[in-house]
Amino acid sequence: MCKDVVENIMDYIDKELDMETLRELEKHTGECPECKAFVDTYRRMLDVTGKLKERPSVTPEIRNRLKTLLKSKIDPC
Repeated sequence: MCKDVVENIMDYIDKELDMETLRELEKHTGECPECKAFVDTYRRMLDVTGKLKERPSVTPEIRNRLKTLLKSKIDPC
């Protein structure tokens, strides 16, 4: 999984990225099957657990802890 995808996963899923970063990530996930699978799996996990942005159960602390965990698992592309 690539560093940029992991670092921006929450903002990507929440559609809060600037247009340039969004285009770069979408291009990358279109070319990198591992990152595409990661984004798709992450999105499904959020749907299944009911922790979408609109729900107050995902606090900034939880988001930061998850981001830290994901960053610790990065293998550079």
